[in-house]
Amino acid sequence: MKQATRKKFLDALERLIKGEPDNRELRLKAKAGKLKINDSTVEQEAGLSVGSLRNHGDIKTMVKNKSLNNRVEQSKSTQCPIELLQEEVKKLKKDRTQANKKKTEYHKLAKSHKTALANQAASHIKMVQVLMEMVPVYEREKAMDKVVSTRADNVIDGKFR
Repeated sequence: MKQATRKKFLDALERLIKGEPDNRELRLKAKAGKLKINDSTVEQEAGLSVGSLRNHGDIKTMVKNKSLNNRVEQSKSTQCPIELLQEEVKKLKKDRTQANKKKTEYHKLAKSHKTALANQAASHIKMVQVLMEMVPVYEREKAMDKVVSTRADNVIDGKFR
């Protein structure tokens, strides 16, 4: 059984390399020029279940090598796998740098918003305090109960005398 499975994988890999898969979905991808050679497509082309390639380490290595070689052939700027991988590393480093810049920018923005919100909350608390002082003492508790019962999530904890 293992030899039959191995043969199916090897045949599927060859069809994918030629760009002539039997699988309908993969044929459509090949026509669109978006066919990739990886473990998943080899399993799909072979008609075997997902993960069935895990028991065939040598074929997985062949798939990885063929995939890398195909990417080198399709690349216009590189001539060997090492150049292609170095180019990818350079691109990933650039992406990481840009992501870190965005992260820093958003962190600063969040801090400024937090400060602005704290200032606004302090102003609100002070305004409520002044307004409560304008209400006669005997009606303050009733007024606060009315405010809280209107919308309970609209209350900010403050330090009132």
